[in-house]
Amino acid sequence: MKLLLSTLLMTLPWVGSANRYNNIEFGRVVEVQPIYQSVSVPEERQVCDRRYSDGRSRNKHRTGNTILGGIIGGAIGNKFGRGSGRDASTALGVLVGASIGANRPVRERYGQSCHIQTYYHHEERMMGYDVTYEFNGELYQTQMQEYPGDRVRLR
Repeated sequence: MKLLLSTLLMTLPWVGSANRYNNIEFGRVVEVQPIYQSVSVPEERQVCDRRYSDGRSRNKHRTGNTILGGIIGGAIGNKFGRGSGRDASTALGVLVGASIGANRPVRERYGQSCHIQTYYHHEERMMGYDVTYEFNGELYQTQMQEYPGDRVRLR
């Protein structure tokens, strides 16, 4: 019996102090305003460019075609005629062959180059609420992350 009585006397202060935490009060919400913040949102996109062979390599091929055409034309022209006629047909073959080689179409090379590029777009995001509430005839303000409803729990 003494043990029960002493245990009861020792726990009584805790029960009294726990009771004050059970006394929950609420304030009446008067106004709620959403809080917005402008944020930059990254967005990655694949960007592809069509590439052509540059003019220098095309000119290099054209020069090679001209020289090759002149050599082939000269060899063919050299097969015709005798004496100075052979020299004239060789020279004519060089000129005609070089002309044909220079005008031969060069095959253009196409390619595609792709890379990832980051774009940013701005948007407004709701970050919370400015809440005005009334408690005991006084107005108070606080910020909350969730919508409070018609009353705010107070400590």
